[in-house]
Amino acid sequence: MRIGSGCGLQQPKATPNQKIYYCMQIYILRIFPVDVKYQIFVSSTFIDLQDERRATIEAILNIGHIPVGMEAFQASDDTQWDYIKRRIDESDYYVVIVGERYGSEQDGTSYTQMEYEYAVAQGVPVAGFLLDPLARKSWPSDRVEYEKKDKVENFRALCQQKLVKFWKNPDDLAARVAMALNELMRQKPRTGWVRADIVPSFKVMDELAALSEEKRTLQAKLEQVLSANTLKIPADVRIRIDALKQRLLTEIVDIVEPPDQTVPNLLQTLLELNVVLSKGSENWEVGERLLRSYEFIADGYYAVEAIAAELAAHNLLEVTRFQTRQNTTAKIYTLTSYGKDLVMYAQHLAEQQATEV
Repeated sequence: MRIGSGCGLQQPKATPNQKIYYCMQIYILRIFPVDVKYQIFVSSTFIDLQDERRATIEAILNIGHIPVGMEAFQASDDTQWDYIKRRIDESDYYVVIVGERYGSEQDGTSYTQMEYEYAVAQGVPVAGFLLDPLARKSWPSDRVEYEKKDKVENFRALCQQKLVKFWKNPDDLAARVAMALNELMRQKPRTGWVRADIVPSFKVMDELAALSEEKRTLQAKLEQVLSANTLKIPADVRIRIDALKQRLLTEIVDIVEPPDQTVPNLLQTLLELNVVLSKGSENWEVGERLLRSYEFIADGYYAVEAIAAELAAHNLLEVTRFQTRQNTTAKIYTLTSYGKDLVMYAQHLAEQQATEV
């Protein structure tokens, strides 16, 4: 699946929502790296460089990417040339192999050179691989276009305005292609392709957007009541907050050793976990946050289970179960609406107390 449409890349027209979706895909994939495969357009004359092309394609496959070639396709009319241009448009990198033939032409320019110039014009990173000057001296005469020597030289000079490497035989070419492409990918990372089943779906993106909107709404609500200085905490919420303060974390979870810090109560623990619970998180995410904050806890998994049970008993947390691809049951822990309100009130009380001190 191609990613990145609508973020400045040349792609078919997309709706505003699709553009947001694609941009969010790139953002998420940069945070959580996945196996991205690059599409690499391989250009050259065909008959004289079959072994070299085969070596190049194998080298690209061996480093885990996708080679695309059109040199065997005779672009004899505009429609076919448009087809070639589309293949270059959707490629991440462009490789050209130059021997001693200039190739078939249209209006005095070879299709290989037209492809090269088009890739450069479209901003596709290019890498040229030119026959080594020493190898040229012993190159088979049946693989040389003597009548087009000047054009070959001019094309070589054009290629040398960008990244070029020189090769002597197919094996040497394959090694240089692999090294040059790895360096080019490091210097100029591109969009690439990923498996469709690991890219966040529209449903997931909608959920993220909804959570983001909910957060903005709550923040606006809090700012409004705070600015008016009229925040009134309901009596039942005050009672619940006091109850959470009375329950120490060490009474709920197993510990490795006595903590060298003040033992947090259940309210403090809830506020600490709010960042993961407000958006909905799996056990491992909540446990990771918990262990990072409180190193004295013995087992993150069971600690999360115990804390979740306590919070659920106060109607602050809901647990959703779902089936994983491995046919196991996983859980998502999410604050209830009441839980989010309680967190907001508790944070306000803490800020008030800090101001009074």
